[in-house]
Amino acid sequence: KINLEVPSMKNSLYLFISICLMQLFILINVTFLNGEYDGLMMWLCSGIFIYACAVFGLSRRDKNASN
Repeated sequence: KINLEVPSMKNSLYLFISICLMQLFILINVTFLNGEYDGLMMWLCSGIFIYACAVFGLSRRDKNASN
């Protein structure tokens, strides 16, 4: 069993940080790299999105289990 529990921080903060990272990566790619790494940015943002979905799903599961 994999323990993906997030210690001591609220899950909403992790979701907010995930969105900020995605926007930062896209901004850097478009502004400084002239869109040269679109494929890499897509993979990075997709990975961050999957991570955020896992955090959201686990927080919903934990919230429903406590009720």
